[in-house]
Amino acid sequence: MSKVALITGTSKGIGLSLTKILLKNNFTVYGYSRSNKLKNPNFYFNKINLSEIHKLENIFFPKLEFADDIFLINNAGDIGEINKYGNKNLNNIIDEININLSAPTILSNRFIKEYDSLKSRLTILNISSGAALRPIESWGTYCQSKAGLDMLTKIINEENDKVEAYSIYPGIVNTEMQEKIRNTRLEKFALRQKFVNYYENNELSAPNIVARKIYYIMSNSSKFSNNLISLRDF
Repeated sequence: MSKVALITGTSKGIGLSLTKILLKNNFTVYGYSRSNKLKNPNFYFNKINLSEIHKLENIFFPKLEFADDIFLINNAGDIGEINKYGNKNLNNIIDEININLSAPTILSNRFIKEYDSLKSRLTILNISSGAALRPIESWGTYCQSKAGLDMLTKIINEENDKVEAYSIYPGIVNTEMQEKIRNTRLEKFALRQKFVNYYENNELSAPNIVARKIYYIMSNSSKFSNNLISLRDF
């Protein structure tokens, strides 16, 4: 049985951990990120900055006529500039929305166009956030774009009977993003201490644990009736 995954953000964090798990389970993986240290005969690295939208028009997607299962995992994301509207930089706003929402939308469109005619089972996993469900001060573009990502999931499921799309909420994960949040000045982010407490109280999930849960979903999607899945639930 041939299994293929196309994953963004494979250089670190959840994306790197998930890539390693998939390779151990006989997947062929195509990674899309700005850098790479992973070497494996079944891993194919594609260097790209997903905030540079104009480059996505010619992004490499492999020919996969004989794959049984093909996954697109829109994992890459960036909290960007933590600041209130009125203080944010214009280019930062554009880059943050591009990497969190525009790129997954473009890649999902390309994925469906490229593989919809195949007999393969097609699945799109969008790595979302609890920030999609509520406004968080100074996280404006992150909240907005993750909410849009959830809507992308819903629209794909509404439009296409062949493609299964899921939004996954990983929870609070011990990544560079959390470190950036903790290091933000209090005047820019009033909830800073709350996230410091999460870290000091060992309440952050490890990326490899989150990746294992995502792999469980990939292997057991028929068990999930809701296409919006919180990893805290299992």
